[in-house]
Amino acid sequence: MEIKQMIDELINISKKKEKSLKELLVLTKKQEGFIKNGDLENLTVVIEQKQLIMEHINEIDISFLNHYNGLKKALNIASIEDIKIEKYPSLKELKLHIGNIMLLIKNMQKLDENNTIQLNIDFDKVKQDMKKLKTKKQTSKIASSYMKKYAGVQGVFIDHK
Repeated sequence: MEIKQMIDELINISKKKEKSLKELLVLTKKQEGFIKNGDLENLTVVIEQKQLIMEHINEIDISFLNHYNGLKKALNIASIEDIKIEKYPSLKELKLHIGNIMLLIKNMQKLDENNTIQLNIDFDKVKQDMKKLKTKKQTSKIASSYMKKYAGVQGVFIDHK
């Protein structure tokens, strides 16, 4: 395979990854809405969809890495940065796609961090509610047992004068 074809293949692979990352970003934004609304059913569906896309992205990354290593070996270089754009103008497009990929990943990381924070806040709130409910249940149980024990006793007033 000649160098131009290798670069073109890397561009095609990068386009696929960029497309998949855009889909992942859309799902991450949906996930944010479901977290805010407390919609756990749809949140679970979105997480499963994201997992499938991430598995696909892993396959794309493996393919990219194989082609990238082949290009480096063919040109006897350590990095793509060592290739002169003047000699291979299509590298400019490849670098553009790689830049877009990095930007998408950065945006997704921010959204995921916010989603994680919101989930932790919601989880802490649920834990507090459960704790309050447990305390209320124990209090109710104590009051109930007290009422059963002293239900038949009439009140007695003793005056010490």
